[in-house]
Amino acid sequence: MTLQSRINRITAGTAKVGCLLNPMSGQVRKRKPAIRQALETIPGILICETNDDPGFRSAINQFIQENIDLLLIVAGDGTTHAILGHLFTSLQPEQWPLIMIVPGGTTNMTPLGLGIRGKPGKIIQQLHDFLLDPSAPRLVQRPVLRIEQAGTGSIYGMFFAAGLVARGVKFSRSSVKQIGITGSIFTSLIMLRSLIGLMTGMILGRHQKEWMPIKMAMTEANGRNHQGTYLFVLVSALDNLLLNIRPYWGTEPEPLHVTWVDQQYKRLWRSLWPLLSGGGETLQEKDGYYSHNTSALTVHMNDEYIVDGELYRSNNTQNPLQITATNPVTFLVLKDTAITMTSPVPLPTQQLPIRLISEVAWENNKETSPDLIPLIDALIMRFGESLDAVMLYGSCLHSSVSLDEGIVDLYVIVNSYYKAYPEKYLANLNAWLAPNVFYLEVPYQERTLRAKYAVISTKDFERGAQFWFHPYIWARFAQPSRLLYFRDDVVRERLYVAQAHSVINFLKSGVSAIDVGIWDVEEIWTRCLTLTYAAELRAERETRARHLAQTNLSAFTRLTDVASPMLKEILEKQDNGKYRCLTTPEMQRQARWHWRLRRWQGRILSILRLSKATLTFNNSVAYAAWKIERHTGVHVEVTPVLRRHPILWGLKVAWQLLRHGVIR
Repeated sequence: MTLQSRINRITAGTAKVGCLLNPMSGQVRKRKPAIRQALETIPGILICETNDDPGFRSAINQFIQENIDLLLIVAGDGTTHAILGHLFTSLQPEQWPLIMIVPGGTTNMTPLGLGIRGKPGKIIQQLHDFLLDPSAPRLVQRPVLRIEQAGTGSIYGMFFAAGLVARGVKFSRSSVKQIGITGSIFTSLIMLRSLIGLMTGMILGRHQKEWMPIKMAMTEANGRNHQGTYLFVLVSALDNLLLNIRPYWGTEPEPLHVTWVDQQYKRLWRSLWPLLSGGGETLQEKDGYYSHNTSALTVHMNDEYIVDGELYRSNNTQNPLQITATNPVTFLVLKDTAITMTSPVPLPTQQLPIRLISEVAWENNKETSPDLIPLIDALIMRFGESLDAVMLYGSCLHSSVSLDEGIVDLYVIVNSYYKAYPEKYLANLNAWLAPNVFYLEVPYQERTLRAKYAVISTKDFERGAQFWFHPYIWARFAQPSRLLYFRDDVVRERLYVAQAHSVINFLKSGVSAIDVGIWDVEEIWTRCLTLTYAAELRAERETRARHLAQTNLSAFTRLTDVASPMLKEILEKQDNGKYRCLTTPEMQRQARWHWRLRRWQGRILSILRLSKATLTFNNSVAYAAWKIERHTGVHVEVTPVLRRHPILWGLKVAWQLLRHGVIR
């Protein structure tokens, strides 16, 4: 834990800054002139340029003598790993300076895992601007792995891996690294080569020596033992790894994430996406997939392993590796450099404005039609103990459409996909690409009530609201909804918090793309809704966003007001109730680029979801044709051939709508 006095000097603009620059790191080699130019603009900065371990040690000693308050590391993961080791051997954690890591290497897992992304020169320029006009810094605390083995010195780092991952890193030391490829492309090549090595072993029935699984025995802090042959083992204090991979799904309140896959795995290819994307709670230990959080791990092995990309070897199974977590280290993360596609650090509930959560709760508790009760009862019967909540949203809520005329839009929130379905393929589809969409009809008082309901887990709903780059969840639930059923108060509060995050994400992502000026709430929400509609293949009239903003204006006005404390950098409330948009040209360029990416991402996701819906949605073709005509006035003929082949129908209709300019 860094001394508060150092933080105070940073916010007061009197901090001493030291920089360790590794000129041989991948990104630094490419951009060294721009990096040096940016560093020299920081007043009083002490720069040490070195690329080997003695140089790192000498630089750290110099920084300690100068009593710097902020240590800027412009290098890759290997250099950061070495610096952490020297700091731990030289200082008590409370004596450390704040640390800021600029992604300057070939791979940059640690800064990405902390939430930092961007070109080194630009990040340093943003640090310069922050130091000249400091505000409350965004501080992220993370423990560091301590790896100890009798007869060797302690090793410190953020990421430990053995098995295929270590083999892949060893492969990267070959001619691939000499090509000069860096960043995500380099990482993707290594992952691809690892998968090829795995597939070759599966096809031949034996693994090549350089791609062999690893034999090891492990003991968790709770005494649980594991022994066997594993494809890989990962231990990390970071929530996100390279390429935004999140291969952890343990629920224990411990600092270290541990995941491993048994050599005798089952259903690897269908499990690959949940394993990499953070949806691993659907994977099961009986199939060879393990993930836990722990405070310590004892590892017996006679093989190579990596720590932050650096290769090590354990040669003595009698003296095991002891992996533990240090006290948290404090890192500085500038708001302007934080990753916008996903955030690796969940925002604690207490940091959300209480008024925002209360407003969300008030909207959710508004009265609804008693005619919805039969639909809720039917869903309770269908999902049983797996059902966490049922939420109402969509046209029946935002318009005067009656339940007799329209189809009710519902979200069914479950605690487990595998508990929710008797059919395992539906659980796999839901875990692969949430949500699954179904159609429900319930006879009621000589009428038929109709509902379209989407099934998503509570965890995926929370992730979608706070972390997803695409607005599929946070665009829908930034708007008012109704909580029709909830299992208990814990579930209810989790959903309220997720919806509050949806409002923040919706406004932050949308307003950042709006021109500077003074705008009323209706115009702000109209423009933001228009952006979200464009990010999906939605057959909505161009006036739909304006209509929604006008219909829900009072709710949107209150939500914008109570969310504004989280949006001070981009929105400033005026005395007349309007808002001044404070976006800079750079913010607008970045935000608009993100929305272009979302549009392309949305087209792919929409096609995948429509294709998936043909397996889950009864009479999906007729429903889609009805909805397209209702929203656009364009009649779509459903022929018997296309009814039998709904995916072909979807492609034909998408082309037809593109030609008519209905979707873009």
